[in-house]
Amino acid sequence: MSRSVAQAIVGTLLGVLVLGGCASSGSESAAPAAPSSSPVKTLTMLPAPEKTLSGELTAELQQSSRDVALGRFQVWITNGLHEEIRPRRIVYRDALLSRPVEGERLRAIPSGSYRGYPLELIEPTCGGEEAGATVTVLYGPDGSESVEIPVDDETQVVGRWSKERCAERAIERLAPLEWSPGIRVQGSGADAVALFRLTAHPTGREGSFTIDTVTGTPLYTSADGDFWTVDELVTGTGPEATIELPAQPARCDVHAFGSATGGTTFFVNVTIDGEPAQVRVAMSPEVTDEAFSYAAEVCGF
Repeated sequence: MSRSVAQAIVGTLLGVLVLGGCASSGSESAAPAAPSSSPVKTLTMLPAPEKTLSGELTAELQQSSRDVALGRFQVWITNGLHEEIRPRRIVYRDALLSRPVEGERLRAIPSGSYRGYPLELIEPTCGGEEAGATVTVLYGPDGSESVEIPVDDETQVVGRWSKERCAERAIERLAPLEWSPGIRVQGSGADAVALFRLTAHPTGREGSFTIDTVTGTPLYTSADGDFWTVDELVTGTGPEATIELPAQPARCDVHAFGSATGGTTFFVNVTIDGEPAQVRVAMSPEVTDEAFSYAAEVCGF
């Protein structure tokens, strides 16, 4: 019973006693008050509702921008059991990856909570088929308890990584791509256009791919639209090919140029053996300096 309720009851009782005393002194023949017919109501404390738990462990993959920069992804495990578990070992298995991957930063998962464990993005199999990834969790005081859990990969974290990395390997085998130094600038002032130079270096191996389009970045965009249409066939046994792409700053903000992440890393869309894919091609520090010098002139930094 709360203090306020108790004080109210005590006050009521004192009031009754005072009134009863006054009645006795004024009229001794007064009849006693009839008992109340209303039942006495009591307060009952209700138990706190229990958490709804699934009774099992579940897992899903996630990848933040920081994870991408660090070359990793994370498996998030939700503990639907009624007790805390403390993983002693976590092993992720996926047919798209060349070997099992061990989870890092092991720590306890309270009942009804979830925790993320980093996994290294290792080399893909480049030929493996999606067969349903699993994660094995070994837990308990001595790690003797074990459970294998199917892993949900709704955003295709591993699938996207596998496809991109396998495309990179195919291009590296046939004709690696790079941004070449020697950017030319056409025009002057705010209307000046830079010609970014994307070069393919054939290795002499048989095979080919098509460079379809190149996307812009937070700092640079096509001078003719939102992206560059290339449609260039590259063969492993052909001559070196350099494609000039007319570019302009996407924005003239000195703070953006000072802090943009991936500002000179471009997505190149290709077709290899009839399959579309996307690879990243980053400018070297030398070429980045040329691109920044051009932007400084155009934007008046």
